Amino acid sequence: MKSIRDKKGMALLLVMTTVALLSVIMLELNYTTRVTNAMSSNYKDEVAAEYLAKSSLNVAMLRIAIANKVKTFEMGGVKIPSSVTSIIISLPFVFPPPAELLSFGATGDENLDLGMRSMLEQIKKDTNISKVGYFDQNISSTDSLININAIPLNEERIETFKEQMKSHYVAKIQEDESFGYRHPIQDFERTINNIIDWIDADVNSRNGGDENIYYEKRNPPYRVRNTPMHSMSELYMIEGMNDELFDFISPMVTIFSGGGINVNKADKDMWKTIEPKLTDEEITLLMEKIQLTGDFASEQDLKTWIGQNTKIATADFNPLKIPLSFSEDNYKIEAVGHSGKVSKKIICYVSEAYSKLLLEGRLPEKSSTDPVPSIVYWEYR
Repeated sequence: MKSIRDKKGMALLLVMTTVALLSVIMLELNYTTRVTNAMSSNYKDEVAAEYLAKSSLNVAMLRIAIANKVKTFEMGGVKIPSSVTSIIISLPFVFPPPAELLSFGATGDENLDLGMRSMLEQIKKDTNISKVGYFDQNISSTDSLININAIPLNEERIETFKEQMKSHYVAKIQEDESFGYRHPIQDFERTINNIIDWIDADVNSRNGGDENIYYEKRNPPYRVRNTPMHSMSELYMIEGMNDELFDFISPMVTIFSGGGINVNKADKDMWKTIEPKLTDEEITLLMEKIQLTGDFASEQDLKTWIGQNTKIATADFNPLKIPLSFSEDNYKIEAVGHSGKVSKKIICYVSEAYSKLLLEGRLPEKSSTDPVPSIVYWEYR
């Protein structure tokens, strides 16, 4: 009897051990399955977000092409106002758009949506995009910024850039005196020299010595580019640059644009570098003029307005002889695709005339009649 009881005890122990092992195996399988499903879902969202971002980029390029076509359209000798083409490009874009964007008025009358709601629903049904995700985009002109890749073309441009940055610095410390304590003017000017050294062709530092001494001591060591920048993030590689200076300098500059600053798109900070004698009130009045009555058509048009509406004489305007432009042909696109919890961004620069990136040592000449500008740079984020 004892032998039988022992056998029963062993059998029970074996069954309990087997059940415990099976439980562990099932838990492990369940965990592995959940992890695999999550990875599969994330991968699906990654792919979907990437292709949605590409779709967003294609739509953005189409918007620019439409705006460029509209620029050349005439009816009875009258051209479409530039404010119309600006709206085509500058309005934020989301697809599929939220339903509330198509609700015109609060009356509930479906006729007020001009058929847009039903058209949207049909597009959603045909494309099935809403089940995958959505995309959005932002298009901004780079012609309202200083092209830092054009700075080293000649010494006159270099001095102009340094004076513009100095004016930008002075305006900043007038608003925030502590900025000057954190970044004394002599240190700021050295950093500006380092930016120029990074792009220009020689190896002689404008602060004295060899341009590469600082960089060769880094870990890992590297050397200055001595060619046009390919990405704004390169500014972080330059001696003296930090987050605060990057946030201060980067909104003023671009790596892709034409030769002049588009005054019709310039912001308040840029106007202060173009003409430091303009008061805040005069700059506000100037920007309101552009918004309400349209763009300046030429430099003479701008100078005439300056002479009539400010305390600055026409002949004294723009003492640095900063190159100005009055149209936009170069853009930065931020196209984002969203799927599940994943977002993919494409940052893209497009240009009608900038495809050679100044590598020939000259500014591009406008010759293209193609309404679709060329993609000259893009990166995923």
